[in-house]
Amino acid sequence: MAAVLAPAVHAAGTAAGTDITNTATATFTDPGGTPVTVPSNTSILQVDEILDVTVVSNDAGNVAVTTPDADVPLKFTVTNIGNGDETFALTFNNALGGDQFNPSNTRIYLDANGNGTFEIGTDTLYVAGTNDPVLAADGTRVVFVVSDIPGSLANTNVGLVSLIAEAVTVQATPGADAPGTAFAGQGALGSDAVVGSTQADATAQRGFVVSQVTTTFTKSQAVVNDPVFGTNAVPGATITYTLELDATGSGNLTGAAISDPIPAGTSYVPGSLTLNSVALTDVADADAGSVVAGTVTVTLGTVAAPATNTVTFQVTID
Repeated sequence: MAAVLAPAVHAAGTAAGTDITNTATATFTDPGGTPVTVPSNTSILQVDEILDVTVVSNDAGNVAVTTPDADVPLKFTVTNIGNGDETFALTFNNALGGDQFNPSNTRIYLDANGNGTFEIGTDTLYVAGTNDPVLAADGTRVVFVVSDIPGSLANTNVGLVSLIAEAVTVQATPGADAPGTAFAGQGALGSDAVVGSTQADATAQRGFVVSQVTTTFTKSQAVVNDPVFGTNAVPGATITYTLELDATGSGNLTGAAISDPIPAGTSYVPGSLTLNSVALTDVADADAGSVVAGTVTVTLGTVAAPATNTVTFQVTID
């Protein structure tokens, strides 16, 4: 298979099937002293179609999945960098080496409405030889390679999948994809089709990475030692509450927040709120904490596992 070219490559010059015409002239003065202009015959040369294609992954990295998971898409863009309309056959390989598992139930979908987002009820299931995408020069098509993920995998396990696009003109003649190979009359407008530098096929791969987060959330309390009453829970005693959110595995928790109402029969100790030993203000402002309407709230946002976040605050017993 040919190596994937950079996505900045564009269609190869003049459109396939274009006639390049040229007529020359000769001028002279004949023996009688008369100026003469003589046209040549007109030469016509039809531009051949170059068969070239690129495939690139649109995902920034391996796509996070759970185990098991279903109908998870990888997103690719197929671009015709030849100079004429061409039909491309698509295939995938979900049994590549260098990973820890093979994605299953893999199939290809064509983006049906051009929004670049996989919609299983809207996008078109690709059937080889039936709805092969036809791309004009510089034309693109977003393609989704969709798979299921087996169960019982370990965190950080990766399963790779590749997408291959090949010009149908070449595909019909196995082994005839060396650059410069010509197919008489099989190009646009009856021109010859000529295999380009990509060998008229291209491959890109991306993978799925198992990213499962396990969380535990615990709350503990301790009465602050008093010179007279020790750690007895008597009126006036101070209690320190500790809230710990522990995320293990890999992946992100999003929109994470911790909230805790002030217990009845107690009063919050102003200025006692901390996050990971850093003091927070009690008012709702730029930092993560607030104590409003009798509730302690700490906004964590996105938590990338593994991570532990610890919130503390104090109350006094009324």
